[in-house]
Amino acid sequence: MFGYITPVKCAFKTDEYDRFRAAYCGLCHSLKRYYGPFARFVLNFDFTFLAILLTHTAEEGSYSRKRCMAHPFRKRLCCAGGAPFRRAAGYSLILTQWKLRDGIADSRVVKGVLYRLAALFLGRAYRKAARDFSAFDAHCRTQLDHLRALEGESSGDLDRVADAFAAILPHAAAGVADEIERRVFAELLYHTGRWIYLIDAYDDLEQDKRFGNYNPLAARFQVEGGKLTDTDKAWLETTLTHSVNRIVSAYHLLPDGSWGGILENIIYLGFPAVTKRVFAGRFRRKWGRWERKEQRTL
Repeated sequence: MFGYITPVKCAFKTDEYDRFRAAYCGLCHSLKRYYGPFARFVLNFDFTFLAILLTHTAEEGSYSRKRCMAHPFRKRLCCAGGAPFRRAAGYSLILTQWKLRDGIADSRVVKGVLYRLAALFLGRAYRKAARDFSAFDAHCRTQLDHLRALEGESSGDLDRVADAFAAILPHAAAGVADEIERRVFAELLYHTGRWIYLIDAYDDLEQDKRFGNYNPLAARFQVEGGKLTDTDKAWLETTLTHSVNRIVSAYHLLPDGSWGGILENIIYLGFPAVTKRVFAGRFRRKWGRWERKEQRTL
């Protein structure tokens, strides 16, 4: 995904940080086990959140200590999350590959070459994930083709454009057995995708304006110097808060699960904190590591 979903480390209780890191390591090992060592390069906190969410109402995985390429000398606590972690690993590769293809289509020569190399590098792992989860892969293709068509029209219909992206993630709940829980997960994931798309659009607004790239906010609002007016910024903040509230409401409908404290940290604290920092121009994306400077500003 995009690197916006992060927990607030200083607000973790007791052993929650260790368990979150164990889930991160568990997803990393799942990526390697099912899709090869190169698949590990797609790992980030966004996909860890997805793995934890899919495991929330399932039986909690077992824990063990393992070494890896990043930590060859000291074993780290690792959660074996079973089928939900395997699904999250496959979805991670599929989403990353389609994100790279979208980058190839939208970027200039130099950056486009980097996207092509990354897509080639992950090609084998992606093809295996696409075979394992063909319905999810086809759904991603359909929605991103629809999104690209809207972008090609320079659509200013913000809800319609955001919906084209947001509708991708609910399909990740297809493997949840209970129908009611599946609908709740789909609602939560839809608004997570909507929040990601809109917060990313705001974060990239100045850069997109400078390079002449499509940005749904620039198509919808009056942009001066790469910035929204205070009125438009307030409107955007309101609709982002609406999506976060829908995420919270959906989460409340889920039964208690083993990952409750960690999910509540991300949903109740992480989403609002990232929104605040992006709007203040102080956010730096995290690709699987803590950045101390940012943690001090929370």
